[in-house]
Amino acid sequence: MTWTRTSREILPCPPSALWPSLAGFTRWPDWDPDLTGAELHGPAAVGTTGFLVPSGAVRGRVHSRVAEPFTITSFVQDREIAIRQPIPLGAMDLALRLTAVEGGTELVQEITLTGPLRAVMVAVIGGDVVKHFDVKCARLAELAAAQADHDA
Repeated sequence: MTWTRTSREILPCPPSALWPSLAGFTRWPDWDPDLTGAELHGPAAVGTTGFLVPSGAVRGRVHSRVAEPFTITSFVQDREIAIRQPIPLGAMDLALRLTAVEGGTELVQEITLTGPLRAVMVAVIGGDVVKHFDVKCARLAELAAAQADHDA
């Protein structure tokens, strides 16, 4: 009763350059094409809740009306962010992990959907989270480069 997918990509910047876009939850729609909105109900830390608004008129509207907030389950500076989003009769766990490697940072995204309706949730959101990973990586790298140019 579990569906898990792991995606990996090397980005040409250090973890510290990617971290602001990951740790600043309200910035997630800037790099994640599956989101149109995000909010955090307090400082980013384990246990803090928040709300993500998926893209798509129907999907976003339905989620905004019926979804419960997500909870941050892991938050390690420059290393990892994980959230748990309740879904009908189950949960979506999403982890983003950064590891410094030669030439940049390996970004690993792991998504797990559990519960009896996981197949429906894969069709509704999970498949897109995996399918759009390359777009997310490209946008994260662009944001990191833009910030580096701004700081220079």
